[in-house]
Amino acid sequence: MKTIVEKTYNWCKRYLSYTFVIVVLFIVYVLFFNENSIIQSYRYTQEIKRLKAEIKECSDTINYYRQLEKRLTDDPEMMEAVARERFRMQGYNEDVYVFETED
Repeated sequence: MKTIVEKTYNWCKRYLSYTFVIVVLFIVYVLFFNENSIIQSYRYTQEIKRLKAEIKECSDTINYYRQLEKRLTDDPEMMEAVARERFRMQGYNEDVYVFETED
């Protein structure tokens, strides 16, 4: 009776050629161990998505401050309101109460 190793060796010898084995090994190397592997491409894709989200967030912030700047230069009442809110300034005959909360 032949052992399992002998059966496997004979099967490989009969159905697999050296060229096929080399091609399969090359494909496995390119797909998984190369610097342009599937895993690395996935990581790059995730990094691109993260950076695009960060760019969008920063663009939204920039747009907010541009609109605020435009409103402040066009509307003196808005400038007064922002100054009172941010710098805790008070108008004539007004009292300012500051409430601090823990976030």
